[in-house]
Amino acid sequence: MSSSVSEECTPAKKKYDACFNDWYANKFLKGDLHNRDCDELFAEYKSCLLKALKTKKIDPLLEAARKED
Repeated sequence: MSSSVSEECTPAKKKYDACFNDWYANKFLKGDLHNRDCDELFAEYKSCLLKALKTKKIDPLLEAARKED
């Protein structure tokens, strides 16, 4: 597992990655497509990441890129 874009988000990313990998290997591949065990961890990581993107002033670049598509 790799580090997050922002160092302070790496612990949340690692928790989410571990949960997702476990879900994928042990549930999704066995047909459990509707499991949402990792949703809270993803929300925590996403929240941290969005704050970090604003702090690093990357969020305007993302918005501009989204408008181009």
